[in-house]
Amino acid sequence: MDAKLFGNSHALRTSVLTRLSLFMTAMALFFAMFNITYQQFYFLAGLELLFACHSAYIHQLTKRNQHSSRHIRWYAYFLVTIISIATYSQPMGNGLFLWSLLCPVLLYVLLGLKQAQLITGLVLTIQILNIFHQSLHPTGYNSEVTLINLIVCYCGIWIIAHSYEFNRNKIENTLTYLASRDSLTGAHNRLSLNAAFQNFKHHKDNQSSLCLLILDLDYFKQINDEFGHDAGDKVLMDTSHLLANIVGDSNVYRIGGEEFCITLFDHSLSQAEHVGERLRNIMANHLFSHHNKRIQLTLSVGICEYREGDNLNELIKLADLELYRAKQNGRNQVRICQTSKVSYDSSQIETL
Repeated sequence: MDAKLFGNSHALRTSVLTRLSLFMTAMALFFAMFNITYQQFYFLAGLELLFACHSAYIHQLTKRNQHSSRHIRWYAYFLVTIISIATYSQPMGNGLFLWSLLCPVLLYVLLGLKQAQLITGLVLTIQILNIFHQSLHPTGYNSEVTLINLIVCYCGIWIIAHSYEFNRNKIENTLTYLASRDSLTGAHNRLSLNAAFQNFKHHKDNQSSLCLLILDLDYFKQINDEFGHDAGDKVLMDTSHLLANIVGDSNVYRIGGEEFCITLFDHSLSQAEHVGERLRNIMANHLFSHHNKRIQLTLSVGICEYREGDNLNELIKLADLELYRAKQNGRNQVRICQTSKVSYDSSQIETL
């Protein structure tokens, strides 16, 4: 398991777009040649050749995984535009309006729920106007019957596509929540921390910074021994909520039994120290309640700042070393990593 777990929708769209763009490249080339050779519809053929080139370009991007959400959106918009123009400009007998039946499924897969609802409705409106326009000219077709059948079929596919994507999205969000959260406290877990760190490294610039705080509850074992494990669990859950209220839910991770990690993006080391001291003071003055019993405890904090080239394990180990020193110096205190990582004794780090 890794950070890719949190990009399932994008992976699905990439898979569909890779195959769809290859298929549409072939289809657009075929129809362009057909319109040039047999029907002399040069404007439409030119659009189809342009779309074929764009499809081939998108196919290459998706194969190398170099595309973005913007590429997916504009490809969907281009496809909808081609279908709309073709329906408007070609006789109804050519049946090009049937291509619009692909739109609900493709739009929901490529764009997701919010955008797909709007664009799918827009496509239906455009196609209704196109067929109404065609009905103004003698075609030999019963435009009213054609329009009714198109609307009924299109709406039926729309309902299916919407229901499928809604439930797929709901299931994905549920699975992502379960995979990224600690089952006891509801805080994010180590997998989620790794995903957040990789996202930071991927998008950081020269002004970006990250401070990592490792927090450990002092003498937590005594809580379990004196009050029972259910009391210990309650303390961990309340601690998670207490931390989230201060630094935000998205920055709180449970990475061990009574050990938590806090991520502070775009914070200096002195700002991170201030946050650490605030958390320590709040915890020291907080009374946990369990079955009418009052429980009070403290925490120790180790802080380390990201340096270029650090990986997550190194960063955690260095912050953990400061936490270890805080414990050795009497607990209930904040320690900061002040020197470069190369000055640390590697054997000391590995024993943590």
